[in-house]
Amino acid sequence: MSDIQKGYQITSAFQYIQQVFKECQRLIFKIDNQMAPEWGNLYGNRITKDVSASLQEADRWIVEAIFRVYQNNKDKLVNKCITITFWGDEVEQPIITAGKIVYSDVNKRSHWDLWYIWFDWSDENEDNRYELDGKVNAFRAAADNCKYINEAFVFSLPLISITDDEALIEKIIKPLKEL
Repeated sequence: MSDIQKGYQITSAFQYIQQVFKECQRLIFKIDNQMAPEWGNLYGNRITKDVSASLQEADRWIVEAIFRVYQNNKDKLVNKCITITFWGDEVEQPIITAGKIVYSDVNKRSHWDLWYIWFDWSDENEDNRYELDGKVNAFRAAADNCKYINEAFVFSLPLISITDDEALIEKIIKPLKEL
């Protein structure tokens, strides 16, 4: 393969990533519309955090995941969340995770709580063998992992399983609203 062909492949890879992000943007807007007006978007247009602009942290230049957090307008202790994780140590393919988090202290909540529950708490909850199958897993806060979250109900699917609006509604929005 010539250097020019390699260069074209690199450019194509970034264009593909950009297209995936645009499709995720449309997906999030659709979820926003379905969650409103009962559930308000907690962080405005903020969709990611912890991406680096530092030369020293090149491995953080590309977005690993995006989040969306909705706060119940009547009960601030209850949030519903969406996280799309594109890559990472435990990620074989992009996944969409959704769930409800019940807080004991909303002042300590984090943008990434749903992500941490799915990837970190699952190791401490032997009853939950998290799978990308849409099954809702109930997580209870262990004494040492997160004292400001009482409980969470979380499910996850491969991102590619959300093929159209009908799949989005059936696999993500309806189950999320029912939590």
